[in-house]
Amino acid sequence: MQLDNGEQITNIFWVDARMILDYGHFGDVVSFDTTYKTNKENRPFGVFVGLNHHRETVIFGATLMYDETVDSFIWLFETFLEAMSKKTPKTIITDQDAAMAKAISHVMPNTYHRLCTWHMMQNALKHVNGVFRGPGGLKSILSKFINDIEEENQFLIAWNEMLEKYNA
Repeated sequence: MQLDNGEQITNIFWVDARMILDYGHFGDVVSFDTTYKTNKENRPFGVFVGLNHHRETVIFGATLMYDETVDSFIWLFETFLEAMSKKTPKTIITDQDAAMAKAISHVMPNTYHRLCTWHMMQNALKHVNGVFRGPGGLKSILSKFINDIEEENQFLIAWNEMLEKYNA
C-alpha cells in the first residue's frame, strides 16, 4: 500500500505466489489496463495480465489506485517490479494514457511500450471516422494496416495510397 502524508491509503497493489510464479514464466509481454472504474468512488482498478503457453489469460497483479498521475504510476510500476524480483517485461501494452507512458519510460526504460489496438481504433473512430467513406469505413481500412501488413515498405506504400485516396 502507498500512504499519503496523513497516513491515509492512496494506492493499493496486490499479488500472490501464483501470480509471481506465472510472471516468472510468462511475463515477457504484459498488458496493463486501468479502464475499469466501476467502484462507487470511481477509482481506477488495473490489472497486469499476460498469456500462458496455452494462450490462456493469466493475471500477474492488480491495483486499486487513487488517481492516474505520473507519481502514482511510478509507485505502482516500481512496486510491481519489486514483487517480481525486478524482472522487467520485454513489452508492455497499455492504453494511450500520457501519465502512464511517462511512468513506464521512467521505471522501465528498456521495455518496449506499445499501445493497445482496441484503444487506438476507438480513438480513430472518435476523431477521424467521418473522413473515410465507403464499405466498412475507417474500421475496415485500419484493420488492414493492423492485421494484414507485416513489412514496413508495404505499410508505407499502402498508407500513402490510403492518404491519397481519401485526401487525408
